[in-house]
Amino acid sequence: MLKNLHNQWKRLIHGFALLWEMLKLAWRAQPLCLLILLLLQVFEGLIPVASGYISKGLFDELSQVFRGIPFTQLLQGLIFLLLAQAAISVVGQLTSPLQDYLQAELNRQLTLSIRQALYKKMNSLSGLAHFEDPHFHNTLQVVASHVQFAPAQTLQTFARLLQGLITLISFFAVLFLLSPLLALGLGLAVIPHLIVQLKLNRQQFSLYMENSPQERRAAYYSQVLSWIPFAKEVRLFLLGDHFLQRFTQTTEHIYEAQRKFQLRELRWQGLLSMLTSCVSTGAFIIVVLQAFSGRISLGDMALYIQAVDNTQKTLMSMAFALSRLGENLLFFKQYQEVQALPDRISHTAHPRPVPQLTQGITFRNVSFRYSENHPWIVRHLNLSLPAGRCLALVGLNGAGKTTLVKLLTRLYDPSEGEILWDGIDIREFEPTEYRRHLGTIFQDFVRYELSAQENIGLGATELLEDLPSIEDAARKAGVHERLSALPHGYQSMLSRWMAEETDGEEDEGTDLSGGEWQKLALARMFLRNAEAIILDEPTASLDAQTEYELFQQFRKLMQNHTCLLITHRFSTVRMADFIAVLEQGSVSEYGSHEELVEHAGTYARLYNMQVESYIGKVPVQEQIG
Repeated sequence: MLKNLHNQWKRLIHGFALLWEMLKLAWRAQPLCLLILLLLQVFEGLIPVASGYISKGLFDELSQVFRGIPFTQLLQGLIFLLLAQAAISVVGQLTSPLQDYLQAELNRQLTLSIRQALYKKMNSLSGLAHFEDPHFHNTLQVVASHVQFAPAQTLQTFARLLQGLITLISFFAVLFLLSPLLALGLGLAVIPHLIVQLKLNRQQFSLYMENSPQERRAAYYSQVLSWIPFAKEVRLFLLGDHFLQRFTQTTEHIYEAQRKFQLRELRWQGLLSMLTSCVSTGAFIIVVLQAFSGRISLGDMALYIQAVDNTQKTLMSMAFALSRLGENLLFFKQYQEVQALPDRISHTAHPRPVPQLTQGITFRNVSFRYSENHPWIVRHLNLSLPAGRCLALVGLNGAGKTTLVKLLTRLYDPSEGEILWDGIDIREFEPTEYRRHLGTIFQDFVRYELSAQENIGLGATELLEDLPSIEDAARKAGVHERLSALPHGYQSMLSRWMAEETDGEEDEGTDLSGGEWQKLALARMFLRNAEAIILDEPTASLDAQTEYELFQQFRKLMQNHTCLLITHRFSTVRMADFIAVLEQGSVSEYGSHEELVEHAGTYARLYNMQVESYIGKVPVQEQIG
């Protein structure tokens, strides 16, 4: 029991430490609003006691009538007391809208501040390690689902606690004068409430964490049922009922867990309410007996009854507020955990400037795995990409091609070995500055729900408003004519979901074909004009002729640029200066197309398989020629 109380006390202290951090954030967000709100809470906390003493005065004055004192002699005092009560009421009514306004403004600024800090932290994580960690997503789910309301609720609850504390101290002082034991008894009666509420609060937060994976699944099923990217396949494969059933089962599982917790909470609250009623009844009896014995006046009795009632209600309200405060502060604890996450991409204290690439990129004995519990994806890999040349990576799915790109772009750092940029380990560069020298397109490139100009301009945000440069990049990618023909040209919204007014006219939004989106992604890369180009299946959605024409143009445009290319189309691979074959995370073959076909190894086998699928079996010598 003592150990449990000790743990509860430690949690309470930790909760107040979290509250202090939250208040510091609120002070930085809107100091004047916070200060005025705190002063208003102190004022409102004193109102019940002031009203209690006014009631005491009224009862005492009126009781004089029964003692034969003329009413006219009491009129002046009664008028004063009534005016005082009216003044308190009017001031309270006037301050209430002001409090609402200040609270809303503080909530807006605090929520914005916390969300900005959260997204800034997300952006500061240079790599993908955290984003591919399920535990991180569970934590982020809790933070994201609470960030809209938890900061505001925390401040509102704290305001109620401060107001209640002022009221409580005032009434405790009143009751202590009547009976120290009575005041102590009322205080002790709230301890079970506090312990139970804190325990229930911990259980509820545990429930949030346990339900977080289910909440994410339900959210995903909801997206499948309602979002445009899923609409065609859901209808063609008749998946609507299937995913609706999954959504329903997952949601019912969440609701059942919540229902069990709420029933348990209801039982405890019923027992505690009975305890509260017994204590309050006992206190009322003591006060009434004191009045009948003549030890206190009628006004004193009214004051003490009001004090007992307000003390008990305030204690219960504060116990409940503390539990809700704890619930929201547990969100803040998760928020702090996210803020404290280390970047798993190494940062040197004194980063070196990134030189212009003149020698090339070298993978020296590079190995990588996600953790010690995972298998090696890349193992003892050695590879060179001379500056100004194009290297194609070839291999079966799972050979490590995309992982190699992630290592080169520093989305992950190698577990062993080093990657050199002109002989310098890329870990000696600041990741952000290093990536300015790279132009990268992944096979799962992003389709931004923005205008055509913005979709390309995001390749180099400093050129976002430079339409001539954006149009030039679109021409290089072969998509300029298509974008120019849109209803609002480059200002057309490439989304039916985010459609809005453009140039005073309603823009219903336009969706591009898969190949057109891929060209748009290439245009984004062209705008960047980076030294090293990394293309991971950049033309998977293009037809063979368009891909061939694009790469012919690409070779002209990218002269003197260093290029790393991943593609399964050997017609494209042949355009590379060098080809590396990856097998089981290592380079098994390296050379030109002709050299590798003549070698008759893995590359020749894969190449022949693809050629045969188009034109039938062809002798190797004929293929080379």
